[in-house]
Amino acid sequence: MRKLLMLGAAALALSACSNKGADADGDGKISDAEATAEMGKGGAMAMKPGQWEVKISFDKIEAPGVPANLQGKMKEEMGKGMTQQSCLTQEQVDKPGGDFFGAPAEANCTFEELARSGNSMKVAMSCKPGGNMVVKSKMDGKFAAETYTMNIEQATEGTPMGAVKMTGKIEGKRVGDCPA
Repeated sequence: MRKLLMLGAAALALSACSNKGADADGDGKISDAEATAEMGKGGAMAMKPGQWEVKISFDKIEAPGVPANLQGKMKEEMGKGMTQQSCLTQEQVDKPGGDFFGAPAEANCTFEELARSGNSMKVAMSCKPGGNMVVKSKMDGKFAAETYTMNIEQATEGTPMGAVKMTGKIEGKRVGDCPA
């Protein structure tokens, strides 16, 4: 389950947005080039470069395939959230691309919706990290110089415990300079 949560955080990390405007050629798919163009439309991001800490937590979890005695533990762990850190470079701030937050390629994600309007973002994406697992995420939020908050809805299919739906929040804050 921890890997599933990390994938959600990594998928979020991938990008940000506000409508389907990124699909410039109208083929129903948002390519890396289209994502980069959409992210760059607003110019530099308000976010300061440096070391960022991101906490993702879920306050609503539906997991009908999980035995009742394990659902409480799962909800407790997911409610506490998990934290990860990453470095945001000046180049990423000046020219944000589709990989703005640096999600790993192994997440195998594609965008269904991607739009950026200033420092507001909205994204809908699907990730296929392996096997039959499919993680569909919808996120929206706002970014400032040293903080950001995004709401997330995530539906996962193909897990050993069946389908899982979660709703939560992703909160980021700048914690200092990047390590040398």
